[in-house]
Amino acid sequence: MFTAKHIKDGKMLIKGVTKFIHYKRDILSEEKLDAIRKKQTAFKELLRTGTKEEVREKAKELQKVCERSLPMPTMPGVRENVEVFFVAIVIALGIRSYFLQPFKIPTGSMQPTLNGIIAQGYSEQEETKWKEVEPNILVKGWDLLWRGRNYVDVTAKEDFTISKIYQKNWLKFFSFTYIERRGIRGEKLKPIRIWSPILQTVNDLGLRNHLSGARQGKAADGTPVFSVNGAGIKAGTVLARGYVDTGDQVLVNKFSYHFRKPTRGEVFVFTTQGIELIEERNGNTNSQHYIKRLVGVPGDRFEVKPPELHINGVRATESGINRVMEQQDGYTGYVLSPRKMSSKRESFGMNSGKLPPREYMAMGDNSPNSWDSRGWGTVKEKNLVGPALFVYWPFGAHWGLID
Repeated sequence: MFTAKHIKDGKMLIKGVTKFIHYKRDILSEEKLDAIRKKQTAFKELLRTGTKEEVREKAKELQKVCERSLPMPTMPGVRENVEVFFVAIVIALGIRSYFLQPFKIPTGSMQPTLNGIIAQGYSEQEETKWKEVEPNILVKGWDLLWRGRNYVDVTAKEDFTISKIYQKNWLKFFSFTYIERRGIRGEKLKPIRIWSPILQTVNDLGLRNHLSGARQGKAADGTPVFSVNGAGIKAGTVLARGYVDTGDQVLVNKFSYHFRKPTRGEVFVFTTQGIELIEERNGNTNSQHYIKRLVGVPGDRFEVKPPELHINGVRATESGINRVMEQQDGYTGYVLSPRKMSSKRESFGMNSGKLPPREYMAMGDNSPNSWDSRGWGTVKEKNLVGPALFVYWPFGAHWGLID
């Protein structure tokens, strides 16, 4: 406690220089290392005999020797921006892993609460109607931002034959259909890219009209693939025409179920791993994410009484479930499921039963068009991801908190 401050600072500097040598040894030349060590040794001697002013002056020199020994970074501005970019990525991945995860609604099972992908096609015979519908480029830009709507109008510019149709996803949220093709002499041509998911492109926008004899399969990631044995296309043929509204894109709260139990009536996301009938239908065991409304918690006795859902012998009271039952504003009410359960789950039943411990019941708000717990059984606690929190895009009908 009686040591002078400049002596204390000097000793700390000597320790710092030693650490600097250890940390930077791999990028410093022997010549620079030797110069730093000599300055450090001389500074140690000065601490015992030198004045305060001398010690402070030599301390500055020692610091400059260390600073000047490092190689100057190339393009420091770019390096700094790249570092900031990667730090942002790490933070984003951490948030995605532990707190919030984006999720896109693929189907219409939760309409009208949440929209899935909606497509409207126009045939070649409806060209006049299409011209009335297709807006100018400014309105297209606004529709993309506000509705998530993309307009498609793809016409063949040359004669060719189709050999394959497949889908690629960008950032997991934007889907493109690719038409693999060959020219009239058999040469491979550049694939045609259409900004639309493959099923909507084929089934809704008119591409199926040119795919007689096509065989549908699945790619490694589970997306559909159509193999076509040389379907001939003439120049000027309309391949796909119409518009596609993206499914609502939501943020899922992955954090809250670590601190509270799932609540009846909330919209939630879960994985399909281990749900037998879903895996059988998909033809593989790849887990997917589903989004439904949680309508039953462990111990609940439920019964579908169209258009109502009864929980523990009485009509459900939760606001989200009530909207479905009241059959207003586009809701159709709950219906009985025509699908049969797996023989292993006959005790659960299709439209009534009691939920076992740590198992939950999931149903879509678009009950007539939702394959859910009425058809494939319960959702186990280990499959839960979290409640759907917020629609962040498009900004139109459903932007905001999800109820």
